[in-house]
Amino acid sequence: MNDIMSLGIHRLWKKYFVDLVLSKHNDNEKILDIASGSGDIFNLLPISKNLYALDPVSEMHNISRKKNNSKKINYKVGYAENLPYKKNFFKIITCTYGVRNFKNRKIGFSEIYRCLKKNGYFFIMEFGIPKRNLLKSSYKNFLKYVLPFTGSIISNDRYSYKYLADSIISFPSQNNLLEELINTGFFHIKTIDFISGANSIYIVQKK
Repeated sequence: MNDIMSLGIHRLWKKYFVDLVLSKHNDNEKILDIASGSGDIFNLLPISKNLYALDPVSEMHNISRKKNNSKKINYKVGYAENLPYKKNFFKIITCTYGVRNFKNRKIGFSEIYRCLKKNGYFFIMEFGIPKRNLLKSSYKNFLKYVLPFTGSIISNDRYSYKYLADSIISFPSQNNLLEELINTGFFHIKTIDFISGANSIYIVQKK
């Protein structure tokens, strides 16, 4: 899905995302990846210990184990709204293309805040709607019509691709998302846009 959405560019975005994470990482500090999926982020990280993966689908962990078999990763099945970790446990928490799927962002963000150490960082990468009007309407049409049709052809699964499109269209604007994070207690460090906000990285910190 990500390859189709970004024409493969998401691989470069993930590498850039990982470089940003590394710029805030210290040895012996723990990193949690929420909605960790098949383990792409850990596969890119040149770190082999103090890694924690959370995903609601155990089969995704099995794929990640094969992909990251040389790394010591603590896998748990679960959701952001009920993190199975102690307070102030992580220096860094990441989530790539997973915040859209939080059942309750307010609770999820509060749980992430709880589990971060003071001055810890929360990194988000997420699809969105481009800000430029010229791109906005074309992109929405692509999501509504082209993406579900493509999904039905490639994987015979129109529903999943329609869900993906709907989840992007209904995702909060950057300002609204940042407002939710700030209301949770986070301090906004930086937002980095790609393709006018069709994909964005958000960096916030627990003060």
